[in-house]
Amino acid sequence: MKIMMRLKGKPEKINNWMNTAILYNETWEQAQQYGKRWDKDNRRTQQTFQKKEGTSIKKISEAGRKEYMAKGLYFQCGRSRHRVKDCPDGAKKKEQKKEEPRKMTKEKQYVKIHALVNDQSKEEKDLLHLMEQKGF
Repeated sequence: MKIMMRLKGKPEKINNWMNTAILYNETWEQAQQYGKRWDKDNRRTQQTFQKKEGTSIKKISEAGRKEYMAKGLYFQCGRSRHRVKDCPDGAKKKEQKKEEPRKMTKEKQYVKIHALVNDQSKEEKDLLHLMEQKGF
């Protein structure tokens, strides 16, 4: 209603008011339909959290838990006399994680390339110069 009251040249007759209301209603319905269509097309897919293959979850029963605590065993590996950070199985997991190659600085790259070129034989150096001259 507020939008209709802000119009330039307010409708004077009931028919004009009805036509204006119909126009705003149609515009509103189109906006609602556009909003629904937008949601369907651009909706993010829901992520499903599933157990990864090759992983196992080791659940300990309440009685087993009490037994582990009485003996002082570590819940993950079942061994005693070590802390979480010193767990022998933890070292294996760290090794399994693949380290990302670090980017070398320009100076280190230069030194490495220089060392590779110096280690080449005379024939390899000649072949490299020939390739440079031909544009490879």
